[in-house]
Amino acid sequence: MIRFSAVITTKNRRELLEKAICSVHSQTTGNVECIVVDDASSDGTQERYENDPRIVYVRIDAKDSRGGNYARNQGLARATGEFVTFLDDDDEWNPDKLEKQLALYEKHPGSVIYCGRTFKKVLGDNVKLHTVIPPAKHSGNLSRLILTTYVTSTSCLFFPRKLLEQIGNYDERLTFWQEYELCIRLAQVAEFYFVPEALVTCLDEVNIKARVSNRVLNWKENTSYIRNKHKALYDSLSFKENWAYHATLAKDAFRRYRRAGKKWKTLYFGFLRLILEYIPTRILHLF
Repeated sequence: MIRFSAVITTKNRRELLEKAICSVHSQTTGNVECIVVDDASSDGTQERYENDPRIVYVRIDAKDSRGGNYARNQGLARATGEFVTFLDDDDEWNPDKLEKQLALYEKHPGSVIYCGRTFKKVLGDNVKLHTVIPPAKHSGNLSRLILTTYVTSTSCLFFPRKLLEQIGNYDERLTFWQEYELCIRLAQVAEFYFVPEALVTCLDEVNIKARVSNRVLNWKENTSYIRNKHKALYDSLSFKENWAYHATLAKDAFRRYRRAGKKWKTLYFGFLRLILEYIPTRILHLF
């Protein structure tokens, strides 16, 4: 029986994809099913990987392409492992990622396991590394906290496949904040625990405007959709929790508009961050 299924979605990143695949197959646990979902790539990815014996290759033609979440769900449909994991094509796992997450899962069966990550920020020829380890409060029952902040990213997640049978797969209407919304649903049925180490390296190419993380198109519509979808949960939040949620929105909007070169929007959300995030955390110590 396959123990782990790793779903990699990719689109026109053939060179980066190879590093992601190698990081899956270098796992110290072994017994990893690597599923690569090619979302209508036109850079030779299909020719390179459709007959690669290391992977389960799934091709989505351009006429059928419906975004990243549709691609992830196509990969999940092929997954046979007891546990499911995800890896973006521009990220890489440390060789002991699954081993350490499995060890923590065995202490907390039925839970969602994630980990710290290192951001590899690339700006021209300048490369900076920044490691983020989750705070202690991001552990245990996160059914309310998960609504107010961005806890983790797709490439850090690890959980039993049966949890998806309870909550459903990725919401295919979303193009932003996909893992945030998935984690909201996961946190209503399972606790979260994390390995306090950076076991994932995430590529952050600041100058690539086409990257989803650097875009703002439909961002507002996506965040509003999530708010409406989980209205009952958001309505139950306290004033302090709602403040934290809006601070998270302002922080993400500021980063996106700054990278998109939208000067006035950057100034506006920068001011909101000052009011919602900087002053409370640095002066009033509300959070």
